[in-house]
Amino acid sequence: KDDAAVYKINDNTCIALTVDFFPPNVDDSYTYGQISAANAMSDIYAMGGNPIIGLNIAAFPKNFPIEIINSILLGAKEKCDEANLSIIGGHTIYDEEPKYGLAVIGTINCNDIKKNNTAKEEDLLILTKGLGTGIITQLIKTNTSNIDNVLNESINSMTMLNKKASEIIKNYPINACVDVTGFGLLGHLYNMISQSEKNCELNLNNIPVFEGLNSIIDTNKLATGTIENIKYLEKKLNDLKTIDQNMKSIICDAQTSGGLLFSTPAKFANEIIEELYKSDHKKASIIGKVTSKQKFKNKIINFIK
Repeated sequence: KDDAAVYKINDNTCIALTVDFFPPNVDDSYTYGQISAANAMSDIYAMGGNPIIGLNIAAFPKNFPIEIINSILLGAKEKCDEANLSIIGGHTIYDEEPKYGLAVIGTINCNDIKKNNTAKEEDLLILTKGLGTGIITQLIKTNTSNIDNVLNESINSMTMLNKKASEIIKNYPINACVDVTGFGLLGHLYNMISQSEKNCELNLNNIPVFEGLNSIIDTNKLATGTIENIKYLEKKLNDLKTIDQNMKSIICDAQTSGGLLFSTPAKFANEIIEELYKSDHKKASIIGKVTSKQKFKNKIINFIK
């Protein structure tokens, strides 16, 4: 259930282990390396850990230009340096489609591990980054004429480590935390709330999205992961079918290097938001509230429009 595997060394020290890699989702190789590295470290941050060492995982075509490989690795190294993570090796194979990522090991206090299934009633839900990276990177493949501004904002978000957000919330009582990636906001929220044996309200008007995203969404050209998220969640949540198609696409959008989603007692929420704003998380928002478990199983998430 947890985002990363955890192994106990002694009463206080645990190590957290995770791995992630994927094909290029942007055109620039250096940026792709940055995004891949930031994304790979995210599970460690979500659990309250600090990434310390990593191993490269790569697959490149046989005749892939060495300059592009170097650029990918340099982009990744920049993010790893920012995280104080040392890359100490790795493994590469030949493949027709390029792929890159990291296996990451981090340290974590065994007594302060943030789980993703322990949200408490009356907690408020906070999301630290905007949504829409999947929608935008899918559009790159078909249409780049009108997405420059929103693309730049999404790249800034994907290359931003969850390090600062993780450090901020260590100072507050966080009851549950997860990083938003392939299952989209709604998929990760559904898992968090259902596994916590709670319900929640999701305020759709407070969902943070990248500036101009609504004007470029094409709901007929969504990424496969987003389409699968929608199909799965419509079976779990009856009311999802009643939501505007654009908003449904956004909250089910399969994210890359998304933000942290966490629950915290209401009295701390505004202070946390202020701290996140100061650390350049300008999209951080209170998006909902955890409520008591109800008997209607398909009403786990109540959409507030």
